[in-house]
Amino acid sequence: MRKNPYEVAAMKSLFCGVLTAVLLLGLTGCFEDDYDPDVLRFENASGYLVHVISLTTEWPGFPLEQGQRVKLNNIQNPDFRFEPSYRVQLGSASTERDVVFVDAVPEKKE
Repeated sequence: MRKNPYEVAAMKSLFCGVLTAVLLLGLTGCFEDDYDPDVLRFENASGYLVHVISLTTEWPGFPLEQGQRVKLNNIQNPDFRFEPSYRVQLGSASTERDVVFVDAVPEKKE
């Protein structure tokens, strides 16, 4: 009994589609996100020495030199403040766990 060539082509197409889907789903596990909810990162992109002051006893505060990066692990509470707050601000790239300090915009004097 001979098979219809259209059915064979449809089955090959279906098989290739399923195989491709399985391979792609298997590869998605290889591209894990770099986000770790217990990591706290600080970067000083400003022109000033920044003092990061922890508002908890979980981790100590520290000075952050120009261009320096600090990574803290196993941090549950990321609450902090920083000095000099009149010269430095959080950059637009900052998130709760990835903090970037930049030079503050000078206030206009009228």
